[in-house]
Amino acid sequence: MIRRTQLSLSMMKPYRFRVLVGALVLAGTGGLAITSTVSASSSGWTAYIANDGSGSVSPIALATNTAGTSVTVGTNPIAVAITPDGKTAYVVNNGSNSVTPITLATDIAGTPIAVGNSPQAIAITPDGKTAYVSNYTDNSVTPIALATDTAGTPFSVGSGPEGIAITPDGKTAYVAISGSAEVTPITLATNTAGTPITVGTTPYAISITPDGKTAYIANYRSASVTPITIATNTAGTAISVGVEPIAVAITPDGKTAYVANYSSNSVTPITIATNTAGTAISVGSAPYAVAITPDGKTAYVANFSSNSVTPINVATNTAGTEITVGTHPDGIAITPDQAPTASFSAAVANSGAATRFDGSASTTPVGTITSYAWNFGDGSSVTTSSATTSHTYASAGSYTATLSVTNSAETSTTQVFTGQTVSNEGGASATTSQSITIESPSTTTTSTTPATTTSTTTATSAPATTTTLAPTRTLCSVKTRTVTIKRVETVHGRREVVVTHHRIIVRKRVSVRRKIAVKEMKIVHGKRTDVIVHKVRITHRMEPVKTCRKVAN
Repeated sequence: MIRRTQLSLSMMKPYRFRVLVGALVLAGTGGLAITSTVSASSSGWTAYIANDGSGSVSPIALATNTAGTSVTVGTNPIAVAITPDGKTAYVVNNGSNSVTPITLATDIAGTPIAVGNSPQAIAITPDGKTAYVSNYTDNSVTPIALATDTAGTPFSVGSGPEGIAITPDGKTAYVAISGSAEVTPITLATNTAGTPITVGTTPYAISITPDGKTAYIANYRSASVTPITIATNTAGTAISVGVEPIAVAITPDGKTAYVANYSSNSVTPITIATNTAGTAISVGSAPYAVAITPDGKTAYVANFSSNSVTPINVATNTAGTEITVGTHPDGIAITPDQAPTASFSAAVANSGAATRFDGSASTTPVGTITSYAWNFGDGSSVTTSSATTSHTYASAGSYTATLSVTNSAETSTTQVFTGQTVSNEGGASATTSQSITIESPSTTTTSTTPATTTSTTTATSAPATTTTLAPTRTLCSVKTRTVTIKRVETVHGRREVVVTHHRIIVRKRVSVRRKIAVKEMKIVHGKRTDVIVHKVRITHRMEPVKTCRKVAN
């Protein structure tokens, strides 16, 4: 937390005073995170804004960029993070020394969870099991078990911990230590601190690339951002940005970092491939937090002094119309995009003919399915933008066909995480498989005579030889195939894939012609007479597909 005593009065910084036993204690910084509920995409996700001065959280429907009814939480809410399943938001209350859970389906706040003094920031592990909260005054971090919403034993870090971020593999947390210009890595398996890494002056916020290779640290007093190579925990060359950078967020594709410059009223984009800063984007007054939608198309910036949120078009780096929220917004989070569900049917043909596949039954909570990746089980695969495709199997046999789908936010089977809140909660439901039985084309041999007798006489007048072909009979079998059905169920709070197998009879539509007698009335010699007329009627029915062959008796 940046102490008010460190700030020029003319800067009008967004820091709060609390009196504790005669001591001046600052309650301090904000963070921003993105998540996606079962309604995501800039047309379905919801952003949750922590309003420091209002003691509330404002939901914004990103489809229309309109703010909804605020949810009352604790005193001086300063940061927000959302669980990977998009069901719960956790709000850090700096003035109440607590964290408030909010059930997002109803926007109802739960019982606050007590943590350390002057909590500053929060990050939720990628598996959604634990939240970690930095406590500025106590120089510690408190773990919270999210299954029970109970706080664990705090562990010590450096002086004045601010921002916190967790690696995508969930093994390490990085904590910005503002009092000593360092970042401390924490081994989460044991909650033990490692060797601090020296960065710029007053490190304040952290974000990590989705590939887990680099952490980016916003140095508030150095007007810079320091990249840290995670494999070696070494700091790279600092990148100059605007005045007093206070927040950083990375796009889901890992290509760009957006840095909020508090005293420049701007946001600086950084190209991660080259670590070069681009042209700053003007936003509202005192931008304090930033988050990016799961599709990577829009960045949302919380403006502390403007009481607003500014959307930025990532493709053009242009700011849109500000959205009014509560007083002094300083934290933001967007619901994570959830995994699509793959489903397909197959119209099976014999080998040498085209089997048709249809994935139009696949669904996604937000947006649309944009990619269908097919693996036909015979070494062939194809990716299509349409739901249907066909494939010809060269030989008969049993094959496992697999469909993996990707939605318009690029969510599929893989999780995307940049430190605090999951952006894209990929999962097993995006892939499904079926067993496909391919048979050989039917062949029929017809003999005009059931038996043939041939007589031959040798030159020596040997006895005649008679050869008789054995009579044959026809055997038929009904064609079946096995269908594998996968569905996702929630068991004890965890998503599990349940697999069932069903054997079904393959049927085909058959047209049947039959004659029927119909009584009709005719006028014969001026008299009405009933006559019987025979007509042909065509009906349809589904019959099992049979395979027949000739065998000897």
